[in-house]
Amino acid sequence: MNKAPKCAFYQFCKCLGLFALARRLTAKQLRILCYHGLSIDDEHLYSPSLFMRAETIRSRLKTLVRGNYPVLPLGEAIEALRSGNLPPCATVITYDDGFYGNFRGGATLFREFPLPTTFYVTTYYVTKQSPIFRHAVQYLFWKTTRPELHLEGLPGVPEGVLDLRSSSDVRARMWQLIRHGETSLDEAGRVSLCKELACRLGVDYDALARSRKLGLMTLDEIRTLAGLGVDIQLHTHRHRFPPDEADVHREIADNRAVLEPLLNRKCNHLCYPSGVFQTEQWPWLETEGIVSAVTCEVGMNSRSTPRYGLRRFLDSESVHAIEFEAELAGFSEILRRFRRLLGKQPAPSANLDAQGH
Repeated sequence: MNKAPKCAFYQFCKCLGLFALARRLTAKQLRILCYHGLSIDDEHLYSPSLFMRAETIRSRLKTLVRGNYPVLPLGEAIEALRSGNLPPCATVITYDDGFYGNFRGGATLFREFPLPTTFYVTTYYVTKQSPIFRHAVQYLFWKTTRPELHLEGLPGVPEGVLDLRSSSDVRARMWQLIRHGETSLDEAGRVSLCKELACRLGVDYDALARSRKLGLMTLDEIRTLAGLGVDIQLHTHRHRFPPDEADVHREIADNRAVLEPLLNRKCNHLCYPSGVFQTEQWPWLETEGIVSAVTCEVGMNSRSTPRYGLRRFLDSESVHAIEFEAELAGFSEILRRFRRLLGKQPAPSANLDAQGH
């Protein structure tokens, strides 16, 4: 996508003073930024929507500091939002999932920019310490240079030869493998499937596993980040938020069972996995003592925003610096509201099914 016209438009509007005006108009709104993984190798090329270079995130933090955006701890920001006592343009920084790269590269960033940060950590792969299955499968297909894949003996897909130059066919078979692995295999079976797939695609799975670039932090690494002042919060155990009440309580309980002994405190803030939720589930969160829950819906938050439906801006490697400034200043938010008034953009929904990971 050619972003040059959009970025030029933003730059023009900034020069006209419209960013500064938007900042004043949205000063009472809470900004919540969302990040996922710091790239330690080629992850930002494999999935720029999830992985960002440390240099890019460093430039974002510099923008926050230079722009005098007050960065608040999550809990403090939520309380101030409800009481109407937010400082102008208050901002919260969040990271989803708990990727190892955030520990390896993040510790340096946290020391360089000692800003309050919240990590929403999903814990199944913290306990397993293997590459996240669906990412590993997608990465293997992305990484291979082979022209075809023989499917005989691979579970969940029809036999035959897959032309790896056909993007639609590759995507269909890839997701058949992922769905089969996630629904029909245990973790050992998923690892075995990845190893066999990697062999057929000519990619070194053992090197991928050793790099940990598609894996999560260990218990000790989470404890270390908490010792640096990072706020660790809930993201469910298996990275899912099912429609069944008992399953939701189990996901939260299992997530807490891993995290809270490390922290010696309760975890009471939640991030919906992939942004998937239903408003009918909110009473279940109340029962669990959850104070707030963040979504993947884009936008800012006012006193009227439901505490279980907090909006965020999902930053990524493909977001230009001027686009990031437009979000921080509130200019993009005002444009979204204007488009909704004109009927050209739907209002934020109560349930956004973001890309699963």
